[in-house]
Amino acid sequence: MEAHSRRVPLDKRKRTETSCDKCKGRKQKCDRMMGQAQCRYCEIHNIECTTTQPRKKRIYGSVEGLGGRLALLESLVKGLVPEADLSSNDEMQQLGKSLGIPLPQIDDAVVNIERSHGRHDEEAALPLLPDQQGQVQYIGPSSSFSFHLKLRKLIGNYSSLEFAMFGRNAAEECDISEISTPPKAGETNQGGQRTLSNASSNYGSPADTVKEIDGPVLDLLIDAYFDIIHADFPVLHEASFRESYEVWSASTSTANPVWLCGLLCVLILARRVASVQVPEEAEQKWWRHVQTLLPTVFFSSNLSAIQALMLVALHLHNTSHRDACWNITGTAIRIAYAIGLHRDDVKYVQSPLSRELRRQLWWTLYRFEQIQVSSYDRPTAIEHDVSSVGCPNERIVGGAGHSQDFTKWSQKLVLLLGSACKALNRSGSGNNAEDVYNRPLSPAAAVLRDLSRWKDDLPSHLRLEVMESLAPTSRRSLLLLHIQFHYIVTLLTRSALLRRATALAKDNNESLPQSLLTVSETCVDSGRSLGKLLRKLDSINKFNACTWFDIFYTVQAALVLVLDINCRVKQQRSESSTGSQTLLRDLASLIGRHLRDPRVPGSMQKWASVIIDVSSTSDQFTAAYQLQSITAPIQELSPTSTQPAMVDVHSLSHTLADTQASSSRYDAAGQNEPFSPEDFNLIKENNQEFWAQLSFGDDANDPLQDWSWDDIESILRNSSTQPPVPENRRRLL
Repeated sequence: MEAHSRRVPLDKRKRTETSCDKCKGRKQKCDRMMGQAQCRYCEIHNIECTTTQPRKKRIYGSVEGLGGRLALLESLVKGLVPEADLSSNDEMQQLGKSLGIPLPQIDDAVVNIERSHGRHDEEAALPLLPDQQGQVQYIGPSSSFSFHLKLRKLIGNYSSLEFAMFGRNAAEECDISEISTPPKAGETNQGGQRTLSNASSNYGSPADTVKEIDGPVLDLLIDAYFDIIHADFPVLHEASFRESYEVWSASTSTANPVWLCGLLCVLILARRVASVQVPEEAEQKWWRHVQTLLPTVFFSSNLSAIQALMLVALHLHNTSHRDACWNITGTAIRIAYAIGLHRDDVKYVQSPLSRELRRQLWWTLYRFEQIQVSSYDRPTAIEHDVSSVGCPNERIVGGAGHSQDFTKWSQKLVLLLGSACKALNRSGSGNNAEDVYNRPLSPAAAVLRDLSRWKDDLPSHLRLEVMESLAPTSRRSLLLLHIQFHYIVTLLTRSALLRRATALAKDNNESLPQSLLTVSETCVDSGRSLGKLLRKLDSINKFNACTWFDIFYTVQAALVLVLDINCRVKQQRSESSTGSQTLLRDLASLIGRHLRDPRVPGSMQKWASVIIDVSSTSDQFTAAYQLQSITAPIQELSPTSTQPAMVDVHSLSHTLADTQASSSRYDAAGQNEPFSPEDFNLIKENNQEFWAQLSFGDDANDPLQDWSWDDIESILRNSSTQPPVPENRRRLL
C-alpha cells in the first residue's frame, strides 16, 4: 500500500503497528515505529526488542448483537443437522469432522477453560442416598427428589435417614399370616420368613386363584382396565387380549405363564379403579403368583414378556417400590432390544397389526422410562435413536379415544422429554440445570425453544380451545397432552425459580440476571397452567389418583406454586400471589378428596401428603408476613422503645385458623366445601413423616434454612417478658 493512500500518514500515526514482547508483558504502550529496530524502553535498558507473541484479536461491532447472531447460526445448524450438539467447542469440532467441514483452530485458553469447568462439574460430590432397605441409591442433582429437598430446606427443618419412595423389598411377604396358614417346620429361611415357593403354594395354581373370583367380576375388572388405564398406558391390544382371555376361560389346559402373569397384573391394576369391590386379600394372592411367574418372564424374549414386565413395573411404581420399578423397566428395555423392537427395518414376517403393536409398545416403554429418568436424573437405558421407529397407525391399533394425529404429536412431545433429560444430565454429572438461563446456546435452552415451536405448530383440533366440543372419552387424553407439555417446561426451568427464591431468602439484595428472572417467570406460568389443567381434569371426573402420574404432576405444580408465592411475598407483592395461593389451595382440596379412597396406593399417598403440607405451609407463611407488615408501623409509633411491640397471640391464632379454614375442596360441580376434621387427620398422619424421610443428615444450620413453621409466635416477638400491646394499638391488628 502506498504511503499517500493511507488515511493516517505514517508521520502522524500514534498507534504502534506491533508491540514488542517486553511492552506487552509490562502492559505499557510500545513506541517502536515502522523501520525502527528498538522501542525506547528496550533501547534504554539495553534489551533485545523482539515480537514473538501474536497480536490480540479484537472484536469489532456490538457485543450485544452477537447473541442474536449466534442464535441465528444455531438455528441454521439445527435445521440442517437436528441431532447436532452445540453445547461445547469440542462437540462442534467433532460435528465438523463428521461432516467433512474444515474448521478454524480455537484458542487453547478457551478450550482449557471449558475443560476445567467440565472437570469441576464431574468432580462435584454426588451422594448415594439410603433407602428403607438399608441400601444406597443414586439420585441425580437435577432430579425431582433433589428439587424437593432443596425446597424443603427453604420451608422446613426435618432430619431422617430414609428415602420414602424406595420401600422395602417388593419380594417380601406382606400380611401373609392373615390370609394363609402358618408355615410348617423347616419351611422358613434364615431370616425367619417363608420362602416364596412355599408361600405361593398355599394359594394353589395361578389359574385357580383367578377363577376363585366370579366371571362377571373378572369381566368388570378387564373392562375397567381398558376403559381407564389402557388410554394412559397402551401396552396391550384390547381385541387380542380379550380373545386370549376367552380361550383361556373356556380351556382346562395350562395357560402360557407369561400371558398369565400379564393377566394377573391387569387384575391387580384394575382393582384400584373398578366400580366393583374386590378384597385386598385377592390382590395379595395375585401378586404372590406374579412373583412366582416372574422368573419365567425374565427368561422369555417376546412381546408378551415386555408387556407383562411393564404392567409389573407400573404396579411397583404405584406401591412405593419405585426402585424395583426402575429395575424391571430396564429389563423390559433389554428384551425390547433383543427382539428388535427399536428398529423398523427388522426383516421379519409379521402382520400389519403385529408391526403396529410393536411400534406402540416401543413408544409406551420409552415414555414410561423417560418419566422415571426425569424424576431420578439417571442416565437413560435407551441411547438408540428412538425416532427411527415410526409412529403407530391409530386406525390399526385403535386410538383409545384419542383425537386424530394425537399419537404423532404425543410422540414428538415424548422425544422432547427425552431431549430435556439428556440436556439436564448431558455430562453425566447432572449439573446442567442452570444452563437454560446461563447459556442461551446450551441444549437445555434449545429444548425450551423446541417446546415453544411444538406448541405453536400444534393443530387446532389438539388445542385446549376445542376441548368442550370433544367427546368425553377424548378430553382426558387432550388435557394430559398439555399437562405433559407444561411438566417438561417446569422440569427445565424450575432451577431458575429455585435460584431466585434462594437469593430472596438470604436477604442480601443480590442482583439477579434478567435471563434468570425471565426463565423463572416462564416456570411460574407453566406451573400455574399445569395446576389449572389438573384442576380441570378433576372437574370433569377424569383425575386418576390410583394408577397414573396425575398426583406426580400435581406435586410438580404445587412446588412451583409455593416457590412463586414465596418470591412474591418476599418482594412485598403479596397481592400478585393471590392467584397462585388460590390455585394451590384448590389442588390441596382435590387431593384431600381423593385421599378418602382407600384404594389410593402408597406412592400416591406420599405425594399427596406433600401437596397438602406445602399448601398449609404457604398459608402460614403468607399470614405471618401479613402480620409482620401490620406490626411494622406499630413499632415505628414508639421510636424511644428499644424492644419490638408484642403481637396479640390470640389474634394471630384466629388469623391462622381463618387461613386454614379458607382451604376448600374443589368438587366436580365447581362447589367449594370446607375440609372435614377427618380429612385433616388423614392428611397429617403421614405428611410430617414424609418430609422427615426427605431429609437424611442435613445440616440444620444450612444457610438456606431460614424459616421454621413450628412456632409462628416466635417470628413476631423475641421474648415472653415484653409488655402487652396497648388497647389502642391492638385494634390495628
